[in-house]
Amino acid sequence: MPTREELDIKERADRALRSGHPREALALYGTLLPRVQAFGPGVYDGWLEGTLGAYQALGRRREAGYVLLALRRFLDAQRLFSAGEYPLDWALCASKLGRHTEAARVLSAAGHPALAAIELEGSGALSAARGQWEQALADPRLHGRRYEAALVHYSLGACLLKMGQRTGAEHEMGAARRHIEELADDFESRGDRERAFDCYGVLLRIGKDTGSFENVAEGYVNAIRILSADDQKFYVLQYYDDFLTYAVERGELYAAATLAREAADFSARNALIYDRHYLGRAAALWSDTARQNEAAAGSPDLSENALHAGIDAATTLGDLALVSRLYGELAGLRLPTKKRERYRTLGARYAVGNVPLPAPSGFPEYLRRPGAYQDVWRQDLLEWELDGDPVAVLSRLVVDRTDHVRFSRLALHALLLVVGPGFSVEDPSSAAELALALGRIQIYEVLRPLERLYERARSADVRAAVMTGVGHVYCRRSFALVRQGLEDPAPRVREEALVALRGLRFRDGLDSLTRIFRESRDEAVRVAALETIADIGSVEAGLFLLDAILYETGGVQAAAEARLRGFNGDELGPALRQILDADGGANPALRRAVAAMNRAGGAPQSGL
Repeated sequence: MPTREELDIKERADRALRSGHPREALALYGTLLPRVQAFGPGVYDGWLEGTLGAYQALGRRREAGYVLLALRRFLDAQRLFSAGEYPLDWALCASKLGRHTEAARVLSAAGHPALAAIELEGSGALSAARGQWEQALADPRLHGRRYEAALVHYSLGACLLKMGQRTGAEHEMGAARRHIEELADDFESRGDRERAFDCYGVLLRIGKDTGSFENVAEGYVNAIRILSADDQKFYVLQYYDDFLTYAVERGELYAAATLAREAADFSARNALIYDRHYLGRAAALWSDTARQNEAAAGSPDLSENALHAGIDAATTLGDLALVSRLYGELAGLRLPTKKRERYRTLGARYAVGNVPLPAPSGFPEYLRRPGAYQDVWRQDLLEWELDGDPVAVLSRLVVDRTDHVRFSRLALHALLLVVGPGFSVEDPSSAAELALALGRIQIYEVLRPLERLYERARSADVRAAVMTGVGHVYCRRSFALVRQGLEDPAPRVREEALVALRGLRFRDGLDSLTRIFRESRDEAVRVAALETIADIGSVEAGLFLLDAILYETGGVQAAAEARLRGFNGDELGPALRQILDADGGANPALRRAVAAMNRAGGAPQSGL
């Protein structure tokens, strides 16, 4: 429900609008719209309706159109946008009204072939979409943009597949795969694991589209590796489970059995309760693998090895009855007589059986992340074509981010700012205000507009505001912009970049923070990165502090010592013991920090 203050402001604004004072009304409504946490039924929409009335009374059609977008009145909004003057806005309305072909025509004429192709695919006009993808591939803006070019190759290939043109599709998909594989290696070598992960997601999709199990496997295996390094336990298990299911569906039973055992081991290492389920699946799948091999008249040795792997899983599970059955299957293979007799004997030995502990069911639906697989290629192509244009990016956020209404409302607030009278991105005050408004939205899509503001800003005030803004966007990509700010010639920008760096304390940012710490020669930057890592509070962060105490000096070592004193050392126990034993008392800073942890009851005792 609205507060008493909000009710009073709304009443005054409505009265001013009725009395023919739209500017006064707009100013009052403008104090309400930033209150994006108003979730009472109809409250925020009521503020939007009043704002719309004020804009209409003032003849400010474009701003009224954006408010209508927020109210999802797309037909009314489209009437306020000229297709010639505001093609992206007009086409966005047409798309939401289901008029994809018209939207595509306007987008193509405005030089946005990728956006046009997406609209045409949405309407089923595949032949026309193909033409737009080919036009995008020839776009000179793709020159030197290997990643985006690979995404266009993929999109064209996917379109050709839908058209049944297999040969052309495989050619385009092959080009996309080669580029993506090279790019993934390049990104990882530069420490950009997030972008490498995106590449592996595209490889996975290429494999599924073309029926290449090898490409699917490459995508899944590398994605799991990156997710594991980032300690994304439930994402890892979801990827294992999905890959296992896909392998079974494709009849790749050897791979499925291997995956089940890996999922079991991962669950056990991370204290998850699904290890017994996956051990049982592994044992069953190894048995299926052996039967599949026998049916294909394969080498008995392969079947024997598969069943031994199944026995290992069943033994770890503690299911002796299953062990007995698998030995019985071994005794039935085309093997030398002595081997078969031995396996029969072992089967009889374990036949007494037992009642194994019940295993929980597999990875539950409630832990599945709906955003585990994203159409990142579409998102990145949109970013390429919009190139950080704040109006285009924000208007799409207003319309599309209704999954989180706070994002949509903050985007509208920033959008009304940038299209308002007197705003100019060339004016330092306006540009700085936009940078702060973009940062408040706090989502990935605002990063390109922020990057563009920084790239073009001559004013240190604008660049400093960009640093403030990006400090609220908790994405690994944010660190690239912060790194630029840390090396900016203006002291104020560097100061704001340090503040931003300290604010980006989220688990996925550990690698980026570590890289900044290792590469910087500025002690203030290194201390800020170290303290941000300490704030993450993970085991990896604790180990980083230990390394800093052992191998750094001066203020950096002192900061690491101070932060380790307050660190929870329970999970660091084994590493601390090993380091203390190897150190032998040579590093007094380490001994002081661990002694402080001992007094706090966290660290392992080691004769200190």
